[in-house]
Amino acid sequence: MCGRYSWKKPGKKRFAKLTTNDPKSTGSSFNRAPGQVHPTLSNRNGAVEWNPMLWGRPSNRNKSRIGAFPINARAETVGKKPTFRESFEKRRCLVPADGFYEWEVLETQKYPHFIHLPDHETFAMAGIWTKSLEESDQTDIFSLLTQSAHPSVLPLHHRMPVILRESDWEIWLDPSSLPEHLEKILLKPGPRMIHYQVSNQVNSTRNDAPELQLPFSERQATLF
Repeated sequence: MCGRYSWKKPGKKRFAKLTTNDPKSTGSSFNRAPGQVHPTLSNRNGAVEWNPMLWGRPSNRNKSRIGAFPINARAETVGKKPTFRESFEKRRCLVPADGFYEWEVLETQKYPHFIHLPDHETFAMAGIWTKSLEESDQTDIFSLLTQSAHPSVLPLHHRMPVILRESDWEIWLDPSSLPEHLEKILLKPGPRMIHYQVSNQVNSTRNDAPELQLPFSERQATLF
C-alpha cells in the first residue's frame, strides 16, 4: 500500500523527453496525501500533458451516483478487476515523486519512515485514472499501482508503489500499448530503496514542511 508520498521540487526537467510543458497548478509538497490534487502526466489527444488529478475517490462520496476509486490498485490484478479494467486499458498516468512514506509496526507502535532511491532522484510511479462523473467537480481521479515490495522495503511493508523504469514511461503512457505488454512491465521488480525513520508529524496531513524528512530516532519505551 502507498498512502503518502513526496515530490518537493516539481519541475519539467526530469520529464522533458515526454513533454516540454510545465506541471500545472502545483507547488512543493513533502506530504502528499489522498483526497488532494497532485501533478500527473497522461496522454490526452495524442500528446503527453501535465494534468492535476485527485488522488482517490472516497467510497462515501455521492454514493447514489458513483462508486469508489481507491487510492491504490494491485498491479497483479488491475487488468481483471471491474473497477480498474477500463482505466488500465485506456487511461494510464505517471505520478512523479522523490519518495514515499511507510509505517513500521513494532508491537503496538507505528513509526513512519521516508523511503527514497539511493541517488535521491525523482521517479515515476505507475498510475491509472478515471473521469469524474460529478458535475460540480471535473477534476479527474487517479489510483497508484502497488506490487510486492523490494527486499529493501520488506522490513516495513510487503507492498510498495510500482516505480516504472524510465525506458517504460512512454510505453505506459501510450494508449495503443497492449495489455500483455503492460502486464510484463508490471511484473518487473521494483528498485532498491533506502529508508530511515522520520517524525510522526508526517501522520497529519496538515503538516507539510522540510522538517518532515529529517531523520528521527526516538522510540516509545515498551512497558513490561
